[in-house]
Amino acid sequence: MAMSEGAMRQGEQHLPLARVLVVDDRTDVARSLTMVLERMRYRVELAHNAKDALEKGVELRPDIIFLDIGLPDISGYDVCKEMRQSEWGITSFIVAVTGRDSPADVIRSAQTGFDRHVAKPMDFATLKEILHVVKTRAA
Repeated sequence: MAMSEGAMRQGEQHLPLARVLVVDDRTDVARSLTMVLERMRYRVELAHNAKDALEKGVELRPDIIFLDIGLPDISGYDVCKEMRQSEWGITSFIVAVTGRDSPADVIRSAQTGFDRHVAKPMDFATLKEILHVVKTRAA
């Protein structure tokens, strides 16, 4: 059955804006960010450790990754390096989301391959700015 032009446009409005991977071992932090992103119509996958993050990255091929530095199994720095070496992670916009916010931490994040370094808790204005940067970059 063919869809009317109006029905197609309406359906397109409900398509996810981008694929997002949220990686944080703190369930409350990860779920909060996930809920906000889902309400904004992003397709979101959640991982609580490095192994799951890398597996979900292969499946999701995320446009944006919010990656905690202090993971229980492998540091976020090492996860970022591994993501950057993968076919899917080369073009992902990877954000370090961490409690570590000294100038040295910001420099280390940049040297590791992160596109952005954000201190926890990330405020809504910062989240919107990151999403805007990614959307502009993709256009």
